[in-house]
Parts: sequence; structure tokens; C-alpha cells
Amino acid sequence: MIKDLKPLNNKFILIKRFTYLLKTIINIFLKKLNIFLIWRSGKAIGDQVLIAGFAKCLKSKKNCSIIVITKYPKLLSLSPWIDRVLSPDKIPFWYLIYYGLKLTEGERIIEYNFPYKNFGYNSHIEAYQSGLYQYLNEPPIWHAHVADRFGKELFENFSGGLEESKDKVVTQIIKSIRNKNAEFKIGIINPIGKATFTKAKIYGFKNYQRIINLTNSKILWIQVGLQNDQVLQNIHKDLRGKSLEFLVNIISLSDLVLADEGLMNHIAGSFSNVNSYVTFSEFSPPKYYSYSNTITLGEPDNLNKRNNWSYSKNNNFIVPNSTELAESLLRYEFD
Repeated sequence: MIKDLKPLNNKFILIKRFTYLLKTIINIFLKKLNIFLIWRSGKAIGDQVLIAGFAKCLKSKKNCSIIVITKYPKLLSLSPWIDRVLSPDKIPFWYLIYYGLKLTEGERIIEYNFPYKNFGYNSHIEAYQSGLYQYLNEPPIWHAHVADRFGKELFENFSGGLEESKDKVVTQIIKSIRNKNAEFKIGIINPIGKATFTKAKIYGFKNYQRIINLTNSKILWIQVGLQNDQVLQNIHKDLRGKSLEFLVNIISLSDLVLADEGLMNHIAGSFSNVNSYVTFSEFSPPKYYSYSNTITLGEPDNLNKRNNWSYSKNNNFIVPNSTELAESLLRYEFD
């Protein structure tokens, strides 16, 4: 059951009334200039990578100019569909600007964030479990951020909106590996899942290690991630601790990516030549995060028989067998 909207604070209502005219004028002005201002605060990297694809959709359908405010300006600058990228850290009086953007949210000023608060929920997971996204016709993650404001037709054939930066260092690394190992494929792996939002998507370091052990005779694995992450054995190269731009470049030049659902898959969604393997969890349905090049390893046979999906409410998750996942990966790549 969808919650009724929670009553707003009286002072906030008063402010909204005073700013309504300003909000209308600003959005009309931006519409006349054919500009969209898309913004997102916070540190969710994967969600902000999606802004590049959103900008690509807007640019192709509306032939507009796009300004983005993001915590990751260098990363989003890799999108040719974004005209200008700004960092909140470089904007004077950002806290005032932040509330100004909140108050002037409209047709042309868009906070790219899940709309659960607009429906009275305290979190994205609570909203999902309560049926909000079924109410919004179960949009994939890139649409879910703005599903209350934009129709699904804008997101037809969605793909990521990043491009590699032609970094000579990364190009030389991959070129050297391929010249010496022409019969191998190059795989990028991150065995350490993000646990700050949920632990449900984490497949586990030991399981990834087993996959490496079973596939490294055919795939040269390059590990990425944070500098202090635990290191896998039997990998070809350790490239932890590199920048996000470096990560985009090396993914774009590889053959395949393997990780929990999240950042790696979102980056790989910009590069159709790269197979993006995601380990299955019951946290969210594969169609929620699947680009045209996404392959979910360990997906149960009966999954597609489910009519509806909601986030799992307990910790009794299916953990796919790592041997079966390794065998499936090799079949996809070499059969």
C-alpha cells in the first residue's frame, strides 16, 4: 500500500509559497534557453554515473544544453553529452544553493535521486518493500531516480553516457598485456562489495577467489578497487587505488568485468563491447540493473516466473555456487 504524503512543516509550506513564483520563473527561463540543470549531492558514485546516461537521453530527445552538479566532476566530465560539470565543493555558499535547488525543483531543475521522500518514505528500501516502485511500473534503476517526473519512453534502449579519456598509460598497459598473451581475455574484477547501503549484494571475497582459481588459465584478471582492499591470489595485475577516470578507461579496453551489482556494472554499461558479469543476489531483480551487455551469473531458473519483485526483507539470500558461476562465465566467453 502506498503511503499518503506526510504533512509538511508549516514553515516549509510558507517558504514554498513564497518561492513558487521564483521557481516558476527560473524553470521557464531555463526552458527558453533549452537548458537542463541536473544535480546530485552525496557520495553514491554508481548513482551519479547514471547521470551521464540520463544526460545522453535528454540530449538525444530534446537537443538541449546540460549542466550537472556532482561530487565527481572529473568522472562526469568524461560524458560528451554534458556541456558543463560543476562540483559543489567549488560553488560558493553551497549550502544555500543546495536549499535553493531543492525549492526550485521543476521541469528544468532536476535532482537525480530516488523520489521516495516525495511519497512519505524514509528510505529507498522502505519505499521498494512497500510497493512504491511497483506503483511506478517497476522502472530500472536509471529511470527509478526520476520515474515520478519522466516517462519510460525517454529511457528506451538506455546505455551509459561515459567515454574513455584515451589515457596513454592505460592504453599501454592493455596493449602490453594483449601483445604478450594474445590467446587470453582480459577481465577486470572487484571482489570487495560496497556495504554502506546494504550487505545483501556482497558475494564475498572467498567466492571471487574460487572463480579466479577456476578461470585464470583463460582469463587474465586485473583487480581494481580501493588501495587497502584485500588482494586476490592468482591475478595477473594489481591496479587497486587508481582514480575513477582510470577505472573507466581500463574497463573500456577490457573484455569483461566481474563484480557485485553496482559501480562496475554502471561504468561497463557505457561500453557495449565489454561483457559485464554481475553475481546474483535476491536484493534486486536482474532487470533492475541490466544493460544490454549485463549478464547475471547464478540467476535461479524460476526467477522469471515471479510476477512482482520487492527487496528481500531478511538475510536468507541465495548464494550462487562459485564453481557453477566460473563454469558459466567460461561458457559465455569461450563457447
